Formats: sequence, C-alpha cells, structure tokens
Amino acid sequence: MTRKETQLTETDIQLLQSLGQVKGRRLRLLVFFTCVTLVFGLLLFIPSDTAGFTIGVALIFLLMFSLCYFMWRGVWLMRRRSRRSIDNGRKGIIEMQLKGLQANGRGGVDYVADNGEVYRVAVPLPGVSVLGRQLASWYPGVIEQAAGAVGERVQLHISVTGVLLRVEYPDLPAVKAPAVLTETDKRLVSESRDREKMIIIGKITEVLVPLQRGKGLHETYIRIGDTLYLLKPLRQTEHPVSPGLEVHLHVLPGRNGEADKVLYLLGA
Repeated sequence: MTRKETQLTETDIQLLQSLGQVKGRRLRLLVFFTCVTLVFGLLLFIPSDTAGFTIGVALIFLLMFSLCYFMWRGVWLMRRRSRRSIDNGRKGIIEMQLKGLQANGRGGVDYVADNGEVYRVAVPLPGVSVLGRQLASWYPGVIEQAAGAVGERVQLHISVTGVLLRVEYPDLPAVKAPAVLTETDKRLVSESRDREKMIIIGKITEVLVPLQRGKGLHETYIRIGDTLYLLKPLRQTEHPVSPGLEVHLHVLPGRNGEADKVLYLLGA
C-alpha cells in the first residue's frame, strides 16, 4: 500500500468545477420545487374562510420549503467543497489491494484496503440528460449500492475534501477499438449510418447504483478500466452485471457536443 501527494491536473479541476455548478436536470428540479414553494407561500396570504384549507396549504408550504432548503444547501456545500479543493491545488493518490467497496449510508462509498484502512469518498457521477443519455458534465452522486473487484489492485485519486477524482485498476486495463456499425446498430440509431462505433473491452471493476428517484428512473453505472459508464443501453442487457465480468460495451460517440449513446453490453 502506498500514498503520495501531487498537484491537481487540468482534468481534475474541470471535474471539480463541474461539480460546483447546477445545470441540466438538477437545475430544472431546483427551479421547479422553488417555484412550487413560492406559489404555496403566496397562497398563505390569500384570505380564506376555511381553516382546513389554510392549515393544508401551510403544511405543504413547510414541506416544500424544507425540501428546497436541503436541496439548495446541498448545492452550496458542494460548491464550497469544490472551491476548497481547487484552491488547495493538491490531491492524494492511494494505491492498495481492494478488500471491499460499499455504500457508506451518507451518499458516498467506502474503499476498504486489505490492511483494514477505510477511505470514505464522495463520488462524482456523469450527468444525465432528460432523454437519459450520459453527459460530459458531473454531479455529486448519492450512492445506494456499490460493489468492486475485490482482491484487485486499485489506485484512488482523492481531493483534500474527499472527492473521488479518478479510479484506476492497473491490472485490469480496458481496450478501445473503433468498429463499423452493424445492421442491428443501424436499426437502433437509424440516423447514424455513416458513423463508426467504439467497442470498449475489459472487465467490470465497479458497479454503482445511485439513490433511485422513482420506479421508472433506474440508473446503474459500471466502471470498465478507469471510466464510468451509465448503463442505459438502447438494447436491453441480457447479462447481469457484476465486478469481474468481462464485457464488450458498444458505444456510439457523440458529435458536436452530443452525449455518447450506449448501444448495448455483451458478455465476453
């Protein structure tokens, strides 16, 4: 097990800056709940002859106000954490034999080393568009379940405030290769007949499941090599995913700032 300290890279800084911003689906949710709270707050000032109506509006207002408070507080805390990490300019790199990876009940995950030491970190997740596609931006994930490639060597890049910047499994590298779209691929993405896809070949090193926001919004992230992918393929995955499984992930790279599309995942 080794530890060292080094400067943040430009990629690290971009990730931290992205974490400190509110945009996309998160921004729309914040604005929506804030507007609903303001509406119920205004209703409290409208005279009513029905006591039950006033009490009901007051209860809903308090509930929405509490929700907005915690959401905006979370945004503020993340912005402060990102700013502190960037201002410090340093990160720690820990290399260890992985004994366990688990959600810690506080939104992050715990990496357990073979000597029993525990590294508790906040996990950035790739953003998700309204259509459910992975974006290049990042947001602070709230992890409900986690599993890792136990027994493998892992290298963690951690900011001074405990943000997980990068994860590498040196003995489980991923290979990327371009390939021509098949007829099946073209049926999945009919507008992309003149493009190539990318096939990522490697073993799944981690499986992360964020806190679910609803029955129809199930999201799972898998790490292949050192990269996290949102497992939301255009074609249903036939194999259960678990760390150590060797897979072929077929991805259609985005153009002009578009998000990449995961076509499908195949077991090797």
